[in-house]
Amino acid sequence: MKKKLFIAGLVLFMGFLMTACGNSSSAQNEAAMNTIQSYDLSEEQYELMSVVAPDALEAITQFTVDETYKSVCVGYDYYEKGQLVAKNCAESEIPFSYDFGPQNTYGKISAYIDNNIDEELAVINILGKGSDVDETDSTGSKSPLSNDNQSFNDMESYTESVLLEPVAIEKNKKIYIRAEIGDSDEDFEVSGDISSLMSHKKMLASIDKAFVFYAIFK
Repeated sequence: MKKKLFIAGLVLFMGFLMTACGNSSSAQNEAAMNTIQSYDLSEEQYELMSVVAPDALEAITQFTVDETYKSVCVGYDYYEKGQLVAKNCAESEIPFSYDFGPQNTYGKISAYIDNNIDEELAVINILGKGSDVDETDSTGSKSPLSNDNQSFNDMESYTESVLLEPVAIEKNKKIYIRAEIGDSDEDFEVSGDISSLMSHKKMLASIDKAFVFYAIFK
């Protein structure tokens, strides 16, 4: 029961935090039109996140799209030694609302592996807000990893690869936004951002395990 209450509380709190992030946007903080990029937490948001979801501190990206995009889907691909073992896992999708006519949509995505409870979970939160209305849609998804082999418990080191530069959004194209990486070498390091990692097959093949989160705009 305690575990269930913790999960429910964390999902609700993440929804509140994501909404707060969305409402604090300004012209200089938003992603450029039809691009996705990393999101920098404010000092207050960082302190809050470090208490309730420390695994998510580097896990938030932000995007802006115009009315030609109808939805966004977020999930992860799982790799071992550069080989794709499982794809399109734990997918969550939200539609963009255009009830009030064509408008831009500003959004935040939080996607990470939760290691703070007994069972490792993939956590995905998506928020989308229209430019002309106050209504906000968000979803919280927590899914057990698809099999027992998808775990960092036997790994000696852990690192991340994230977006360092904005990426142009293309319709129906899988855009990699973040990777969580585990390796048996305790000194293992990854250089460059997630875009470089996914295009560098030799580097990807050197990694024991990688959960690679993506976004697809439709």
